[in-house]
Amino acid sequence: MKVAVFALLAALPFATAVPTWEGLNGRSSIGSLIPGASQITAKGPVAKPTEVKHLTVHEPGTIGNITIKPETRSGSPMFYINQNALWLLVNETTVYPVNIHNSTGFHELPMQLVLGKQRQGVTAGTWRWKGTQLYYDMPGGQSNMGLYFHCLTKSGQFNTFMSPVPVAPPNGCQMMTLHSFTREYK
Repeated sequence: MKVAVFALLAALPFATAVPTWEGLNGRSSIGSLIPGASQITAKGPVAKPTEVKHLTVHEPGTIGNITIKPETRSGSPMFYINQNALWLLVNETTVYPVNIHNSTGFHELPMQLVLGKQRQGVTAGTWRWKGTQLYYDMPGGQSNMGLYFHCLTKSGQFNTFMSPVPVAPPNGCQMMTLHSFTREYK
């Protein structure tokens, strides 16, 4: 009996050192791993009230031009802002930055959103939320005022552009705003 009590007392420090994760919520999605991560929804002529469209890439799992598409069966990607940069969550170990590329050489709008493996292009600006709406601010007080454009390019694909000064939508472009309605902070 004394041996059993001694064994029980000797094992107690080891049993209390094992994490039980008690009190922590379960992680049901990758978005719950990153505070503030959510889908980004397009509003405006590009999105009909009956069809929700989200910020995404042309082919899931690839890097390249950012576009707006309806949600797929696998779901729309999750984005978040960290250190003034906009990031796309790929999985538990990989995130990609949304870069701003100078597009003046091939498009009327000066800035295109492109997903890359590292930060590049125009990096002086900052991403921020104003309520639910996504903004991009440039040094010197310029801002896209939360306006983005969904434009047909020469490649035949629709890509996402913006301008640091107010402009009317060029031919082949629809104006839109981008929103996050489900950001959660835990």
